[in-house]
Amino acid sequence: MGVTRIFEELRKGIEAGKKLDVLEKLQNLILLGLSVQTDFFRHAAMFGGTALRIFHNLPRFSEDLDFTVISHGADFSLASYKEPMSHFFGDMGLDEVKINIKEEGEDVLRGSFVLSIKRSVSLRVKIDVEKPSTDVMPQTETLYGSYPYNYSARLCTLPSSFAGKMDAIIHRKWGSKRVKGRDWYDFLWYMRKDTELDIYWLEARLKEKGTLDPDKKLTPELLGEMYEKRAASVDVGEILRDVQGFMTEEIEKMSSASWTPELFLLQKDKLVDSAKRYLLAHRS
Repeated sequence: MGVTRIFEELRKGIEAGKKLDVLEKLQNLILLGLSVQTDFFRHAAMFGGTALRIFHNLPRFSEDLDFTVISHGADFSLASYKEPMSHFFGDMGLDEVKINIKEEGEDVLRGSFVLSIKRSVSLRVKIDVEKPSTDVMPQTETLYGSYPYNYSARLCTLPSSFAGKMDAIIHRKWGSKRVKGRDWYDFLWYMRKDTELDIYWLEARLKEKGTLDPDKKLTPELLGEMYEKRAASVDVGEILRDVQGFMTEEIEKMSSASWTPELFLLQKDKLVDSAKRYLLAHRS
C-alpha cells in the first residue's frame, strides 16, 4: 500500500463518517512506526482495550494506547521517540500528524498523536506509558499487526492484560466524571474467554497504588471479595451509555440491553477460579 493511498484511505474514511475506523488505522500506524523506526518495544509492552481490539479481535473500538515499562528502574523517556516518529510519519506522507509529549510525574508518561485530515476534523490518539516502581513485571509476548503492513509488537499476555483491567475496575473511583463502562465490557470479554488472571501482577499494581496494604497477600478469595464490593455498585445504565457507541456488532448492542447488576455479580466465582488456575499453572 503506497503512502498516497494510505492518506486517501484515511481521508475517505473521515468523509464517510467512519471516524472510529480511521482512528484505529492511525493507532496501527503509530504501532508500526514504534516497531520499525524505534526500539520502543524493547522497553515497553502494550495492554488495554486497544491491544485487545487490534491483536485479539475485541468487538469494540478503543481510543487510547496503553503501555507499561517492563524493566524495573529503566531510564525510559517517551520524549526520545518524538523525533523518529515525526520522521516516520513524514516518510508515510502524513506530515499533518503532530506529536505532543508530556513527561509529568514519575508514574505515567503521556503523549498524543493528532492527525488533521480536514480543517474541521482532527483525530487524537493518546498514549499512556506506566513506569511502575514494583519489581513484579507482567508476562509478555510478541504478536503481529497487519495494517498497513505486517509489523511486530510486544504485548502483555492475556492473563497479565486481564490483571491490568482488574486493577482499573477495582481501583477506579466509581462516580467520577465518566463511568468507564468499557472496562466492564472488557471484563465480560475476558470471562467469556475463560482467561486466567495474573494475580501476581494485579497484587503488585494494587499495592503500588495503595489499594491493597503492603503486608497483605492478594488471594483469589480476597480478590473475589474486592470484586463483589465493586460490582455491587455497578450502574448498568452508565456502563451502556459509555460502551454501546464503541461496539462493532449490532446483535451485541441489542443483547446488552438485557444486562443487569446480577450479571456482573454472578462473575465472582468464575473470577476467583481464573486466579486459582493461574496460580496452579505458575507454581514455582
